[in-house]
Amino acid sequence: MAETNPTPNPNETQPTPQGNNQQTPSFDYDKLASLITGKQSVTEDTVLKSYFKEQGLSADEMKQAIGAFKEQKAKNTPDIAKMQSEVESANNAKLTAEVNQSATLEAVKQGVDIATVPYVLKMADFSAVITDGKINTEKLTEAVKKVLDDIPALKKTADNSVGVQKIGGDGNGTSDGTKPNSSVPTKKWNRFNI
Repeated sequence: MAETNPTPNPNETQPTPQGNNQQTPSFDYDKLASLITGKQSVTEDTVLKSYFKEQGLSADEMKQAIGAFKEQKAKNTPDIAKMQSEVESANNAKLTAEVNQSATLEAVKQGVDIATVPYVLKMADFSAVITDGKINTEKLTEAVKKVLDDIPALKKTADNSVGVQKIGGDGNGTSDGTKPNSSVPTKKWNRFNI
């Protein structure tokens, strides 16, 4: 007869006692999810192949149709990074236009001739004017004022004012615009009254 060994052998499995403390089997959820995904993809492939066979397409034609569909889908998918860069460049262009408009108004207020405003705008340093997407009017005024302080010839003066300017004599008989000499008699018989 065989004797029972009171010390268990480490290679032998111990019988679990039947009762309330049964161990629940553990699941590897990642493995289970991969099995389900694999089964779904195989099922989808089978359904697609049967559909294309019903339509009369061969395996090569099916692959070409799928490739064309994927290319079409890729073309229609918007490029988010490109769209964001376009929006950013449009915002920068808008902000630059607003700075130029405000600087033009400020230059005219400070007495710059309209013809020389583009030169003032090109020479002014507007790098510190924009803070948090808004225009700082004080710094804009300082930038325009600095250009005018450096080059005062850009401001309007009485000599280069716009309007009617006198050209030639005044019509009183003198070519330099001065009044005739009063020592010369102005009688009708004096033809040389100049």
